[in-house]
Amino acid sequence: MLKFIKYYALEIYTVISMLILVIAGIMGDLSVIQKFVLVYIFLFILHEWEEGKYPGGFLDMISSMIEIDITEEQKRASRIPTSILLLAFTIIPFCLDNYVIPILVTAFLGVFEGIVHIFGIKLFHKKFPYTPGLVTAELELVTSAALFIYLSKNNMATGLDYLFGALIMIICFMIMQKTLTMSIGMKYSDLPKMLKKQLCKKL
Repeated sequence: MLKFIKYYALEIYTVISMLILVIAGIMGDLSVIQKFVLVYIFLFILHEWEEGKYPGGFLDMISSMIEIDITEEQKRASRIPTSILLLAFTIIPFCLDNYVIPILVTAFLGVFEGIVHIFGIKLFHKKFPYTPGLVTAELELVTSAALFIYLSKNNMATGLDYLFGALIMIICFMIMQKTLTMSIGMKYSDLPKMLKKQLCKKL
């Protein structure tokens, strides 16, 4: 069973997320926050497939940067911590839509993804301005901007809410990232050095 989950982690995540969308559609009478969550769920599904399959290649870029060969099994298994993070970042705000911090955590992930994929063009010295996952990452960023505007217009979040939302997102993302790096036999503490080395190439 574990081997099956590792191999089909992306597909399992997609099925679970699609089921959430279907159940939410059947429920009806959703709050605005819950509708935003559904948009994020749809975009996260597309983003994972754009990064990993169509066109894919994001992990191959990471592999070349850290100079470690990542096997197909490791690539597929790497979707497990990512899927857990994304499910947590969507199920929790959907269920706790009366609280603003959970949806802010999700929104800041969208902002982070949008920025990271643009930064990736420079980091990986792309001749064509695209990194796998860029299109859907920018859609996540736009969705987050729309959410921030909605929250601001309705006075639904304070400065502290935004601060806690950003901090929780960063902490959770770092934990997920550390799990990923450990799974491919790399020290998480070495990541900043590798990023610096990659930026200095061809300069």
